[in-house]
Amino acid sequence: MYNYLIIFVCFMSFVAADNSLPEDFTKCRQKDTKLNECLKAAVPDALRRMKKGIPSLSVPQMEPLHVSGINIESGAGPVVITQNYRNIALHGLTDSVLTSYKADLKNYRLRTDSITPKMEFIADYVMKGRILVLPIQGKGLANITMVNLVVKHDLIGEPVQRDGETYMHIRDYRVKFIPQRVLLHFSNLFNGDKRLGDQMNLFLNENSDLVFNELKESYEKSLSTVFQDVTNKIFDSVPMNKIFLED
Repeated sequence: MYNYLIIFVCFMSFVAADNSLPEDFTKCRQKDTKLNECLKAAVPDALRRMKKGIPSLSVPQMEPLHVSGINIESGAGPVVITQNYRNIALHGLTDSVLTSYKADLKNYRLRTDSITPKMEFIADYVMKGRILVLPIQGKGLANITMVNLVVKHDLIGEPVQRDGETYMHIRDYRVKFIPQRVLLHFSNLFNGDKRLGDQMNLFLNENSDLVFNELKESYEKSLSTVFQDVTNKIFDSVPMNKIFLED
């Protein structure tokens, strides 16, 4: 939740070792009156090509995308939980499709909406807190599945001059998650008490909208940092005019 890229402008930059787009890759030109339409088609195609990553730019594989860890906290409202996730694997990102794209290159800003049919977040977890009046705690394997996940991306960049070239550094990456449905499962709740664990997992799924909405902002904040880092691995290495062609 390390892309829910660009989800996903950065992925259109599937680049060769010479830091330019491959010859057979879809290229979009800055002055094209249909630039946004071109990028809307090019990015999902590039995303599928990113399954194995770009070793030359230290960009990790995208299917699954591995993230070392994130911490999630909610300190108010009906859901008060501290969650620590490690060894995270994100599945399904490369199946994402863009539904809109708006590039404002003069102001170094990119906005796009994407939809991922099924995004699975699988990780080792440690959790403690309460949901409504019920305490919850556990340590084991978590699976958070988001169905028909809409992600709104807002990338705010700035120009960086280096060696006579202009690079588009992303200084802020904002995301909003809007899933149609969320499925939750946490193994080994309550120190492995199967009865209590099954009851809690049932309760979580019956109230998944409440639970996810209360934690969503923390997920968005944590994962936007991951997406920003992945994006800048490319944007800080490839000149802007080789990502968005000038002629």
